[in-house]
Amino acid sequence: MGIYSTIVRFFVALSVIVSLYTGDLEYSTALTILSLIYISGYLLIPKNKNTKYLYFVIDAVFISFAVYLTGYTYLSVLIIPLFSEFVKESKDIMYFLTVSFIPIFTALYTANFSEFSFIPLIIGGLIGIYGLNQTFIQKEKYFNDLKNDMENLYIKNISYQEKISQQDKILSVYNSLKKMRKNRFPLKIWIYDINEILGSDGIMFFDLKNNRCYSTEKIQCNKEILNFIDRPFIEFKNHQVNKILNAPYVYAVTVENNKDLVGIVVFISKLKEIDKEILELIRDQLVLYSIETSELSKDKG
Repeated sequence: MGIYSTIVRFFVALSVIVSLYTGDLEYSTALTILSLIYISGYLLIPKNKNTKYLYFVIDAVFISFAVYLTGYTYLSVLIIPLFSEFVKESKDIMYFLTVSFIPIFTALYTANFSEFSFIPLIIGGLIGIYGLNQTFIQKEKYFNDLKNDMENLYIKNISYQEKISQQDKILSVYNSLKKMRKNRFPLKIWIYDINEILGSDGIMFFDLKNNRCYSTEKIQCNKEILNFIDRPFIEFKNHQVNKILNAPYVYAVTVENNKDLVGIVVFISKLKEIDKEILELIRDQLVLYSIETSELSKDKG
C-alpha cells in the first residue's frame, strides 16, 4: 500500500461525487460528505500489511452505498482498480472476489436483477489487471534470470582470468627456474627474482651445506623456525612460526641432494596464500638444480 492506493481511493471518491451532479439526487449532500469521510479515513487509518483487508471491506460498503443511494449500477465497476492490491496471491484474489460480491449484489438488487451490462465490464477489468500483473511477473523473472546469467558469466570470466593469471605465474616461475638452472645463478640471487614473481613479502634461503642464510631485503633470517620444518613441504597457519615471522602465511620447502638435506627455502606472505602447486614446482626444480650443481662440482674436481 502506498501512493497508488491513495490515488485509487481518491479516484473512487471523486467518481462518486461527480456522479451526483449527473442528476437530481436526493442524497447528494450526504454522499458528498460520506465520500469525504471515506477518503479522509483512508488517509488517517494506520497502515500495515493487514490494513488493505480491513479497508477493502470499507471500500465495498462505500461503493455499495453509492450504488444504492444513486441507483447507478455502473458505480460498481469502481472495485476494478482496487483489485491491483490483491492480484499477487491466490488467497488475496479469493478474498477480493468474496468481498466484491457486496457491491455487485447491491447493483443487481438496485436494478431488480434486470441490468447485467456492468458485470462483463467488471470481469474484463479484473482479467485485464490479472493479465497485466502476470506479464510484469514474467518480465521480472526474465530480467532476474538475465541478471543471474550475467552475474554467472562475470564470475566465470573472473575465474578464467584468475586461471590465466595463475598459469602465467606458473610459466614465469618455470622460466625463472629454467634460467637459474641454465645460467647457474646462486640461490641467494635467484630468491629476489622469484619473490617478485610470486608477489610474496619475503624469502629466506638456508644454505645448510655452508651454514649460511640469505634473505630478501624486507626480512631477516631467523634460524629458530628450522626446528619446526620436518617435511619436504610444509604450510604454517596459526602456528608458532607465524608468530615468530609475524605473517599469516608461511611455507617451507626442503632441497635435497640425493638423500642429504642441503637447503631450506621459506616463503613469507602477509596478504594472500601462495599456490601450493607453484611451491611444489619450485621444490622439484631446486632439487634438480642441487643435483646438477653437485655433479658439475664433481666433474670439475
